[in-house]
Amino acid sequence: MNTGTQDGIWLNRLSSWRNVLGSLAVLLTVVAIAVLVLDLRLQINILDDSATDNMQFTLGQTEVELMALEIAALRVATGKATLDDVRLRYDVFYSRVQTLKESKRFEALHQFDIIPARIAQIAAFRDRWLPVIDGPDSDLLAGLPEMGDEARIVRETVREATLAGVEFFSQQGYVQRKSLRQSMTRVGFLTVGLLAMMAVLSLALFRFARRSDAEARQNRETRERIETILSTSLDAVIVSNSAGQIIDYNGAAERIFGYSRTEAINADLADLIVPDNFRAAHRAGMARFQRGELPRMIGRGIVRLDAKRRDGRIFPIDFSLARAQSPDGEIYVAFLRDISDRVRSEAALRRARDRAIAGEKQKAELLAVMSHEMRTPLNGMLGTLELVDAAALDKRHQRFLRIVKDSGKILLRHVNDVLDISRLDAGKMSLRKTGFDLVTLLSEIVDNQCQNATARGNKMVLVPPNPELHRVYGDPDRLHQILLNLISNAIKFTRNGRITIEADCSNGLDEVELRVTDTGVGIEAADLDRVFEDFATIDNTYGRSSSGTGLGLGISQRLATAMDGELGVESEPGDGSVFWLRLPLAPPDQGRAQTPVPERELPSPAAVPPPCHILLVEDNEINRIVGRELLEYDGHKVTTASSGEQALDIAQTGPFDVILMDISMPGMDGIDVARALRRADGANGRTPIIATTAHALPQEIDAFHAAGMQAVLIKPLTLDAIRRALGTGLESDLGRSVSLDLSPRFDQIIDRSHLRDMEQNLTPPRFLQVRGRFVTEMNAFLAAMPGWIKAGSMGCGPMAAEAHRMAGSASVLGATDLTELLKTLQTQAGGADETTLTGLHKDLTKCWGATRAALELELGTPQQPQ
Repeated sequence: MNTGTQDGIWLNRLSSWRNVLGSLAVLLTVVAIAVLVLDLRLQINILDDSATDNMQFTLGQTEVELMALEIAALRVATGKATLDDVRLRYDVFYSRVQTLKESKRFEALHQFDIIPARIAQIAAFRDRWLPVIDGPDSDLLAGLPEMGDEARIVRETVREATLAGVEFFSQQGYVQRKSLRQSMTRVGFLTVGLLAMMAVLSLALFRFARRSDAEARQNRETRERIETILSTSLDAVIVSNSAGQIIDYNGAAERIFGYSRTEAINADLADLIVPDNFRAAHRAGMARFQRGELPRMIGRGIVRLDAKRRDGRIFPIDFSLARAQSPDGEIYVAFLRDISDRVRSEAALRRARDRAIAGEKQKAELLAVMSHEMRTPLNGMLGTLELVDAAALDKRHQRFLRIVKDSGKILLRHVNDVLDISRLDAGKMSLRKTGFDLVTLLSEIVDNQCQNATARGNKMVLVPPNPELHRVYGDPDRLHQILLNLISNAIKFTRNGRITIEADCSNGLDEVELRVTDTGVGIEAADLDRVFEDFATIDNTYGRSSSGTGLGLGISQRLATAMDGELGVESEPGDGSVFWLRLPLAPPDQGRAQTPVPERELPSPAAVPPPCHILLVEDNEINRIVGRELLEYDGHKVTTASSGEQALDIAQTGPFDVILMDISMPGMDGIDVARALRRADGANGRTPIIATTAHALPQEIDAFHAAGMQAVLIKPLTLDAIRRALGTGLESDLGRSVSLDLSPRFDQIIDRSHLRDMEQNLTPPRFLQVRGRFVTEMNAFLAAMPGWIKAGSMGCGPMAAEAHRMAGSASVLGATDLTELLKTLQTQAGGADETTLTGLHKDLTKCWGATRAALELELGTPQQPQ
């Protein structure tokens, strides 16, 4: 319907544009020929000009006039000439020399070869005898012999200048003749090109005429086909003119609305199908559009509306409106679909969705529980790994490693037993009861949380337990989980205080009571009843000093119930809190021997992957240096990029085996680069990508995977961590993503193990360069912070970006406390006030002083960066 007319309009426009372009091309060619002809005429005029001959004559006459002056000077002695003759000849010679020096026609000649020097010599001769010529006759008569001798000498100079001038004019004539030939050649070529272009244009117009005929036939066939499709369409198609009268009405519209085509044609659209309550709004909208106002319905895509059948029933439709041109003016094409069945299905789906949301909420809670429980043992690992000294693994350090291993096993159990946790509310929790040493369990928990407590200025004390608690019976893993939650909360809400852990069995092993007492902020009486609720956070302000999901105590209470125990709390605001746990730990057989604890094994080192060609993308120069050195240490070929844009350019040069991608970069970040690589599907469209970042929340890791990354490597980079990440990335495919957190974390000033690892893996000059550059950049960062803070919102962006970069550099050298403070600054830079940022600056300055002193203690005085 009117498709052929629309196609004809576009065909005519296309033909017009082609004609215009062809005419423009011919016009430009004619203009070029005209310009060249004018240039040719100009050059011919230059060749016709006699100025060159006149200049050569002037040069030759200079020598003749000088000779005449010389002869006149000699003839005075014989009486054949007078002094006036000498003066006349001098004046003529003077005029010739003056013409050579000052005439604009000789300007180019003054730049050629020896001519400037010779003209200067001639002028010097002229000027030296000017006072004598203009002086008394006696002086002139006395000087005539000398003048003749000098004139004879200068005449040779004039001859040299004349010969050089002849050479100059010869070269100039050759250049003009060559330019004339080139111009004539261009005119010839353009003339031939013009003729060829006109021939091609004629041929193109002939072919276009034939193609236009074919397209016209095809358009007629297409129009007929479209009319057939519309007449048999399942959707109603109604065409109306600008007055709202129906001018076309297909079979589907007859079935949907109940009016025959004969009844609908020329009827008013609003009276026919628009519900009574919307009819006035419809006519008002048509009036606004006819007044030239912007349409509200045309071009908006599919809109859901109500329509009216012939019997008066109202039903929902999907409505889409477009406009087109016809020979009779503007028309409107409406596509309508009856969606009554779909609306009923959607209502049923919403009910099903509401039922599913309840189940999804439980699943979401389960995932939150898993996240929290994974974080709990990691706190133990972060609190003890700093004690590891890889250079001397004595028994004391083996004990620390054993604590780390236990925490890792706890984390693994939490991941494997996620379904068991979800069964707590259902009462189907399966416990793994066994004999164990409660005193040893308490000592291990205190050991791995001691550093966390110390970092907040707290002192942790374990009251010596009753010796009977060496042999108890229960689920040590679940008990460990409960106690770790309670102690972590005590540390979180206590600063510069005391945390006491007690175990009592005064009523026998059938009722063992464990107490965690702190001197922290305490809990209000109104909040005591809800501290064990899920997602309950007592301090829920944005400026709270502690963070957490509020799930830990809820899980602990469920676990205590599953173990036939009871968990409670007593607290006073400002006086701290006491969390107590009572549960039966009596063995079924009092004489049963204690189950031995298996010997812990040290983690095996990661295997060295085969040599690979790796693209390392890192905007931080220090991290880039360290990453390259560590990768090259294992024999990998490394190409580096300092930005996302540069990484995309390098990725187009050839394939890589693996790409290590920094996430936070100015301009294009790592996620944008990964998406661009996957979309391009070029040489590295399916290359494994490993994200490298200083820290990542779960939702951020999901975003990395969604962008097409296969693994996540948490900084700082270590040789073992890189090996594991490369192994995982090389074994994975694009359909499977893995999250790795392979780097150690610490809560003290310097991670000596990591620092020694960097020192061993990097060459000494490179290590000194990294360390010296970090010292310089950190000092500059602290010096710039006050200016950023005073700049307010204008300084937040640069300060956050620089804090991120410095956090990456600090992590390379194992400066754990400094790294965490820089991460905190990066997070709070956008929303904190000036007082908070100033406090962070003071904390950073103090921490940097301690860190720098610790580095000097470990490594000696730093070298200046190269």
